[in-house]
Amino acid sequence: MNRNLHAPRGRASTLYMMHFLTHATRSALDEQLKPEGISSFHYTILRVISDNPGLSSAALSRRFYVTPQTMGEMLIMLESKGYLDRRPNVKNQRALALHLTELGQSKTVIGDRFVEEIEARIFANLDPAAIEAFRGTIAEALNALRKS
Repeated sequence: MNRNLHAPRGRASTLYMMHFLTHATRSALDEQLKPEGISSFHYTILRVISDNPGLSSAALSRRFYVTPQTMGEMLIMLESKGYLDRRPNVKNQRALALHLTELGQSKTVIGDRFVEEIEARIFANLDPAAIEAFRGTIAEALNALRKS
């Protein structure tokens, strides 16, 4: 029987532990990004757009498992702060393509540095092979969820 981490006996489920790792890392990243005026969620959106220039808002909302309305609100805020702009999409006239501005790219670079610091702290006691195995496990878990 799986119990939560606060139970005196038993073993926490893997999903439960992943949940807490996610929240702990997000809190750590939020704390470091706060002076930059962005959250970990904002940074992650900017990072995805940086890696995929021209992505549509609809594709971005699917990637983050949020509604198009929720993503639209986030994008309006990020655009109003000057982090991204929307341009006509040459492949789809009905959609706008998302691109980072110089300011958005600079926020992404700052966030990348913080992510590297947090990862170094988390994985300091693991060898590179263990980290790669962990990354592979996460990728497989994500693929399994995408297929369902």
